[in-house]
Amino acid sequence: MSDQQDKENNETECSCGELHKGHICWLSHMGLLNEVYHISCTPTVACAKCGAKANLPHNVCFPEP
Repeated sequence: MSDQQDKENNETECSCGELHKGHICWLSHMGLLNEVYHISCTPTVACAKCGAKANLPHNVCFPEP
């Protein structure tokens, strides 16, 4: 991987450590679909990286309205 690709990947990786386990992408990856439903049933934000929609900003890695 080039230095430029490393830099781009680092800028778009979730940096919230243990809190990432509550994000939609992690919950989906783990197959916890009921949990995903509960935090995304009335979305107000989306993740700028993956597009996942969530009820609250802290449920995605890179929230945007």
